[in-house]
Amino acid sequence: MAATRQTVAQTLEEVIAWRPVLAPVLRSFEPLLAAQEELVGELANCLKQHGIALPQGQTERMEQGVSLLSGASFAGIAPAVRISAEKLLPLLCRMDAVVPHKAALADFFTKPDGAEAQRAEEIVAAVASGDRKALAGLAEKLKLDPLVLNFAAGFVVAPVLRAMTSLAASEGETPWEAGDVWRQGYCPVCGSLPTIGWLDKASIDEKNAFLAGGGGKKHLHCGLCGADWKFRRGACPACGEEGSGVMELLRESGNAAHGERLDWCTKCKSYCPSVDLREREFVPNLDALALGMMHLDMVAARRKLKPVKPSFWNMF
Repeated sequence: MAATRQTVAQTLEEVIAWRPVLAPVLRSFEPLLAAQEELVGELANCLKQHGIALPQGQTERMEQGVSLLSGASFAGIAPAVRISAEKLLPLLCRMDAVVPHKAALADFFTKPDGAEAQRAEEIVAAVASGDRKALAGLAEKLKLDPLVLNFAAGFVVAPVLRAMTSLAASEGETPWEAGDVWRQGYCPVCGSLPTIGWLDKASIDEKNAFLAGGGGKKHLHCGLCGADWKFRRGACPACGEEGSGVMELLRESGNAAHGERLDWCTKCKSYCPSVDLREREFVPNLDALALGMMHLDMVAARRKLKPVKPSFWNMF
């Protein structure tokens, strides 16, 4: 029996009830996260109409650690990028740091000048591959602060990539799940490092209520394209070290943790937030929860640990 999955709003409401001090930050980003969540279905339909899907998984390439979008073409993706930008840019431009760049960002993402298709393909390729040099080059052409373009582009492109991932997941077993061929700590779809990990709940066989799995298998979640994949509990997703004593846990004391913790590596001193779903009634929206665990990011920063995946909320 599948557990109830929360929306962005439900997860943030729950976090705020536990930690009211985080409310101002969480409320400021809630419209953006909720809009991204709502866009995925619309963008999936757009991608299908234009015949765009994830490349077929090739077992040999995946065993070698090559993500599906590595070297992929994003031809035809411009309409989806425009839909995402038209929805998200107004929300992004409410932020003080983005307001001065509103016109330049609108021109880049939505101006129909004949070059919009190439721009869209370039920005999706740069964000999907984490190519900061390419992003900096685009920012220079626009006379934009590279940090502003990187921030805005990440929000605009993420729902498009999530729509591609959701289409693959809707077809049944995903290429990276088949045969457990993917064993890397980075995303099998886009190659990004994970923003959060999770331990699964006990499973119940709907055909036989007496059969149940114990749960607790570890998965990692990509905050960019939304993919989830299984990973070894004793291994570090950042440096790949594994074995006894490599991974340690950092969590709140007492009974208020709600399954939340940081998994940190004793070798490279990196950490990844994680949640044990066996300790929660509902399955949270993982992207909202990663933001809602910033109190643990602050603890990690004081201990000189660095996030596996640097994000706007964990860089102190």
